[in-house]
Amino acid sequence: MNSLISKGTPSLHKAVMKHRYGKDPIFYPLQALSYALSHRELFWTVLKVACVGITVSIIILVILLLTALQPQAQAISSNLEWWAWLIAVFLVLFEAGIISVLLMSVSQSKAQTKVFTATMKLEGVWREDMIEQSMAKDLNPMKKAFIVRILTLPLQIIPFIGGAMYSAINATFIGWDHMDRYFDAIQLSPKLQRVEIFGHELSDCRALCNPATYDLDNDIARFGFFCGIVESAPIIGFVLGPVTNAIAAALFACDIEHSGGLLCL
Repeated sequence: MNSLISKGTPSLHKAVMKHRYGKDPIFYPLQALSYALSHRELFWTVLKVACVGITVSIIILVILLLTALQPQAQAISSNLEWWAWLIAVFLVLFEAGIISVLLMSVSQSKAQTKVFTATMKLEGVWREDMIEQSMAKDLNPMKKAFIVRILTLPLQIIPFIGGAMYSAINATFIGWDHMDRYFDAIQLSPKLQRVEIFGHELSDCRALCNPATYDLDNDIARFGFFCGIVESAPIIGFVLGPVTNAIAAALFACDIEHSGGLLCL
């Protein structure tokens, strides 16, 4: 397989079956929800994160509604037209979500690592030579395609449609971020990560301009798209989504291991 890549033949994605590891990755985020419900250890971890997250979110939302709603509506329209109030409500919800995510980032990161490792152990795939992703790596603000994700983040203000648009644009990089736990577990080099995802080595900048990056036939993109949809769900998506998507990434990783490992190796 490496010889195919080095000789510049068609990309890795086109050289193998449509879904390289057997199952359509778009279903893993949904499978993760039922998997968490059927395993007590995972369920309680998800429930604790959800309770803390919802409590924090409600407190922040109430504070912003009391202190920031009217000033923002007035800034939009000095006459406080009804549409100004509507836009202000969306802005407050967006701001509450951002603040909540920042405040919950440490607890969510710990929970994600815990459920990812636990899922792989439950499936009998975790090996002694595997390592858990460090919190410093997980909380690194300079995520894959950071600039694009920041520029497209305001799309999340638009319920449902905005989340779908954001997920479609950032699908490959969302999927990469979630599968990064597996790549770190098997100590996959950054070069081979790019080969696995894009079919050949691409820098992040070149990947942004590559049409294949936005092709939802790419397995990592398909996975990332639905992970993004889950995390964009109103109210609970940004609270539960990151944790259940860590379970989804583990289930994806288990199928990769069962199929013999990554094709880039």
